[in-house]
Amino acid sequence: MAKRTPGDALPAITTPDYEAMVIGAHPDDADVGAGATSALWVRQGKKVVWVIMTDGTEGSEIPGLSETELMHQREREQRQACELLGIQAVEFLRFPDGHLANTEVTRKALVRLMRQYRPRLVVTHDPEQRIIAPDPDEQPDATAYLNHPDHRATGNIVLDALFPAVGNPRAYRELLVEGLLPYRVHEVYFFLSSKKNTYIDVSETMELKVKALHCHSTQSHGEFSMTEWFLHYAVKMAREASVRKGLDMQYAEEFRRVKLYVPSKREEIEAV
Repeated sequence: MAKRTPGDALPAITTPDYEAMVIGAHPDDADVGAGATSALWVRQGKKVVWVIMTDGTEGSEIPGLSETELMHQREREQRQACELLGIQAVEFLRFPDGHLANTEVTRKALVRLMRQYRPRLVVTHDPEQRIIAPDPDEQPDATAYLNHPDHRATGNIVLDALFPAVGNPRAYRELLVEGLLPYRVHEVYFFLSSKKNTYIDVSETMELKVKALHCHSTQSHGEFSMTEWFLHYAVKMAREASVRKGLDMQYAEEFRRVKLYVPSKREEIEAV
């Protein structure tokens, strides 16, 4: 058994550089799940980076459209949305849309970015959310939403990158050579989760979220009013926040918040 001495150990860094890393499966997912919250954090002087896992090339109903053309168009739309929201950085990983899998390659890509940006918290899809379906007896005309497999895959990739890899100095040791040291993310927020426990007042940035969503012109099919639907949902979440938490707000975004690391009082003082 190899002998380990204190001088050999490489402890994980715990002081963040960015407030949040929002990880979406496709262009527009981060806007939907955390667009207003991201804009709010930016207004508060915090740094936010968005990560888009796939190339978005299955996000169209036109089968003859060039994949390269669609990929670049969707990335332009996402950059425009990020600029509106004030997002300081956006990363496109370009894994194949519709075929995202939890592999060494996808996990390592996220470990690399988490060590590079060192976000205090990570925001992403809830991998446990498979089906969103109203009771057909209560709402006979409503249909179910089957959560996209890329959404669930993204959530699982994020979890497996968060633990143990991003904070483990023996995981992907080639990253150490690049100066990407192990790091501990403090919290993870899952958006659009049935196990929501946190509501954020986004009344002052909800309008920005709607404008950002309208940047994604390739995803507008004229089937419903995007503005009306998202405003209605944000009002619904605000009412839920009032009932469940006693909070008073006009619009809310909701999350399932999970703590992974709580800094000591000494670390909090040193970080100021």
